[in-house]
Amino acid sequence: MSNFIGIRHEDKYKLERRAPLTPSHVCRLVKQKKLDIIVQSSEKRVFTDDEYIQAGATIAKDLKKCSVIFGVKEIPESFFEPEKTYVFFAHVVKGQPYNMKMLKRMMELRCNLIEYERIVDEQGKRLIFFGRYAGMAGMINSLWALGLRLKEYGYSSNLVKLKPANQYHSLKEAKNDVSAIGQLIAENGIPHELRPFVIGFTGYGNVSQGAQEICGLLPVKEISPDKLLALHRRKKLPDNLVYK
Repeated sequence: MSNFIGIRHEDKYKLERRAPLTPSHVCRLVKQKKLDIIVQSSEKRVFTDDEYIQAGATIAKDLKKCSVIFGVKEIPESFFEPEKTYVFFAHVVKGQPYNMKMLKRMMELRCNLIEYERIVDEQGKRLIFFGRYAGMAGMINSLWALGLRLKEYGYSSNLVKLKPANQYHSLKEAKNDVSAIGQLIAENGIPHELRPFVIGFTGYGNVSQGAQEICGLLPVKEISPDKLLALHRRKKLPDNLVYK
């Protein structure tokens, strides 16, 4: 089997533009480690094919020559080939039922799986994980989607002024829009039918911290989960607060 390393084109989501290795990573691997890298051509990837060519990689329509293939998200069952090694977020370590069919196919083909979630240090702490920016993007998208949902149910909301995270040219631009909506909430309040307006956070890691950073641009009051029922029973609530 060949020793080519492949970088696959992401296809789980239509708007997925991420890559597991950047052109600068590829350049280091080619120059310092003398590795041969093939990049599956992509018109939507955040890095262009030309950038990978300049870094020393070869562009191809498929990765048939590669024995080790890197990706980001889950891979379609039809993509796997016998006895090859795949490195990606497989989301199977917790026994996620929606990915068991994919894992079974890999086992049938005697593939090796290197799961990012199980790359850990001596203390068992993960070395590869989604970070603060994932939380920020997720929170921006959640607020935008909520605005659309409220509109569908007949509620007028300033959240419809937001855009999906991928349509912002910078984090500053996105934060400015969320802050502006926070100012409108503080000045004009939230419709009675939508109060109390509660956003729940269940984690304390990098993703949660990023999401909370965006949420903090709204007029927020933090409460503990055990206060939720009491909050709901209160007859009079401030109309210009988001509860976190």
